This record gives sequence, structure tokens and C-alpha cells, in this order.
Amino acid sequence: MIGAKRKRDPVDGPFYKQRGWINSALFLGFFVVMSLVTLAVGPKGAEVTENSRETLAGLGGPLSPGDPQQIRTGPGGRPENCRTDDRDTARPTAAPTDVKWRQLMTIMLPTSPSAGPLHTDATMWWCFAHTPTGAVLAAHVIPVQLSGTSWRIVAEQQIVPGRQRDSFVAGKAESEETNRRDNAVGRFTGFSTESYSDDSATVRLLVTNPLGGYLSTTVSVRWRDGDWKVALLDDGSLYSSAKQATPDGYIMWGA
Repeated sequence: MIGAKRKRDPVDGPFYKQRGWINSALFLGFFVVMSLVTLAVGPKGAEVTENSRETLAGLGGPLSPGDPQQIRTGPGGRPENCRTDDRDTARPTAAPTDVKWRQLMTIMLPTSPSAGPLHTDATMWWCFAHTPTGAVLAAHVIPVQLSGTSWRIVAEQQIVPGRQRDSFVAGKAESEETNRRDNAVGRFTGFSTESYSDDSATVRLLVTNPLGGYLSTTVSVRWRDGDWKVALLDDGSLYSSAKQATPDGYIMWGA
């Protein structure tokens, strides 16, 4: 099942595991699927060098969207214009009853008037409930936004700051010229909450494989500055390694 190493072909895809080579049949299949998804997370995070300092200039956040002088004047340190019902702290056992599917670029994303994102601005979708369901929705929405033209703003405001974010931004900037591929798109079809606490969560996503079957991966988020932010892996990746999966154990979106 192990193939010879090949020269890397950068792929635009939210679930692409950002590694130099894909050297198993499983990841070859994932590579094919995610080459069909028209989102750009870029290659593996790059080493931050003097040449990339300009790229990182101004990344001092993340700050919640809005006036930097007034972003956290609301209750609990939240932005004044971000109000959510945070009473339901139980892990979800079903999809939100008020789920609404909205298109962002070529991807359909689950949203909820109660759990977020409550604000869907031109540059960013934000303001998620401080609940397990809010974390689930943030894990779906935030990574997808990082393929848009406003990815730098999203990276600053919706990724936990640190070495991993610097590496991600440097690598993403280097791959900005990668051609996007406008073909078939995998679809979010289910989720499970692997872990949840008041300040962090890990969500497993189930995605349809346009070639048949399902793939799964995880996204981690942290509660910071009044909203959920993505916590990158040590190598600057958004997603964990893809795995073949079945719907067993997942809450299905039913869409």
C-alpha cells in the first residue's frame, strides 16, 4: 500500500492533511477527494523566517470582530453585539432543530440562529454560543473561511495565536497562487463531540467522499476573547489525518 514519494502537488481542500507526500492508499484516496473540494488551506505550515516577517506583520490577535477598543465590553468579556444563549452545556445528541444550511463559496455549512454564527459579515462568520453545539458549528465554519479572500483576517481573529498560527500564515501566504479546482465537493454529513470543556473542544467531522463512502477528521477549538477559535495542530494543520469512516457513532445532519 505504500507508494514511492512524489513531488508535492499543493491541493486546495479543507480536510487535506498538509504533509509533503501522501504515501498510503488511504491518504491517496483522501488526496483525490480533497482535490475536488474548492477550499484552500495551503500546504503544511512553513518555517517562519526573516522573509516571512512582513507576512505576519500586524498579527497580534486574535481579536473578536469590531472596534478593537470596544470588542469585549459586553457581559463575560464578549463583544457588545454578540449575544448567545449559553445555558445548554450538554453535548448534543442530535443536530440542532433550528439548523439552516448556508453556502460559503462552494461549500454548504450548517448554521443555527441560536448557536451561531450569529454574524455572517462579508469578511467573516462569527459569534458562536459558548456551548458544545456552538463549538461544533465553529469547527465546521471557521476552517472553511480560511480559503476565502479574507483568510488573513480570519487567521488573525479566529485562530489561536502562537507558533502554529505563524507557521500556518507563512505557509498559506506562500501557496496563495495555487490554482483552485472547481469540481465535485464533499459534503458535511455528520459530527461527534470527542471532548468538551468550558474552554476547549475537539469535534470529529464526517464528510461524504465523492468517490463513495465517508471520511472523518477532527478540528479542535478553544474559547478565547469571547468566541470559539480554531486551535491548530503542532505542525500548523487545521485538520487531523483523514480516516475512512462509517456513520456509526456520528450525529447525522440529515441534509
